[in-house]
Amino acid sequence: MTATRRTALGALAATLATPALVRAAAIEQSTVEVIGVRDPQLGAQLAVADQFGLFKEQGLEVTIRWTQSAADTLTIMGGGSAAIGVGGSFTQVVFGGQKLPIRTITALADIAETQGFVLSPGVKLASPKELEGKRLAFTQGNSQVVLLAKLADMFGFDQSKITLVNMNQSEGVVAASKGDVHGLLGWQPNLFRLVAMGGTMYCTGGTLYTTGAPQVMPEDRKPLYNHSTLMATNEWIEGKPNTLAALLRALLKATSIINDDRARAMTALQRVLRVDAEALTVMVNANKYALGITPSLVASHKFQSEWAMNIKRIPAAPAPEDCFATRILELVDPALVTWKPAV
Repeated sequence: MTATRRTALGALAATLATPALVRAAAIEQSTVEVIGVRDPQLGAQLAVADQFGLFKEQGLEVTIRWTQSAADTLTIMGGGSAAIGVGGSFTQVVFGGQKLPIRTITALADIAETQGFVLSPGVKLASPKELEGKRLAFTQGNSQVVLLAKLADMFGFDQSKITLVNMNQSEGVVAASKGDVHGLLGWQPNLFRLVAMGGTMYCTGGTLYTTGAPQVMPEDRKPLYNHSTLMATNEWIEGKPNTLAALLRALLKATSIINDDRARAMTALQRVLRVDAEALTVMVNANKYALGITPSLVASHKFQSEWAMNIKRIPAAPAPEDCFATRILELVDPALVTWKPAV
């Protein structure tokens, strides 16, 4: 062995033994609990990763505490009972508005197409202006009602001439199907169920059906913006970055399965999420599953911040820089981070 080669090998061995680099590669904690939601908008990647052992491949023992909605994540993480959980853009807005030390470490999916507006069976409109004088079911505290404001701006009708009737989504489906209201503002699978009863899709977060044919809106003119996200406490982001990065690697692989091997993914989703097959297919197909911290995610944050202030859920809009942590996803794949905090 030449002296030059011995020197090079010695330097390599010393580098590999450097404590800082060893720590950077090591998972700080192998046991992890995640607050999940039994909903293909929020829980799809968790379900697939769990069913196919993807967390174990990363050296993690992950326990998913399944809940019914992102409202549960707000309560559990907001109360300090969990360090990691899924939610929507609105969830992070509330945490940021309350100045809680919780940040989004990645988007999971663009879920705008799962939010929308369906006309009741038999209701036909020559133009959106004919919404004036109509009664629509909605669920208070949810941003689908913003669709009306966007449509009013686009088509020049008076939103104040529409009567909104507050009821839960299942009640709204029944009321619309009976003609007690003229339509339903809501989310999947409720929209699908009303369409299956003879209703007509009129608008989703990304597509207009006002002419009878789908019109996909450009990114800067979408009627509604929303993403599902994975959030973690600042304590974990700062103290256990490699554990969180391992979690994201598993979810990245789960995302690939959902997008590239849909039949295999659907088997797992059906088993875990307990949604009937036909509705599940509609919901999964409407979502755009992708990890990332992107301008589109930030657009959802700003949209939901405006809505949260409108309903007085937060006193002021939290800055994206205070709500997103890019560090963890950059450890996994820097190319997935296309939005950077302002310097």
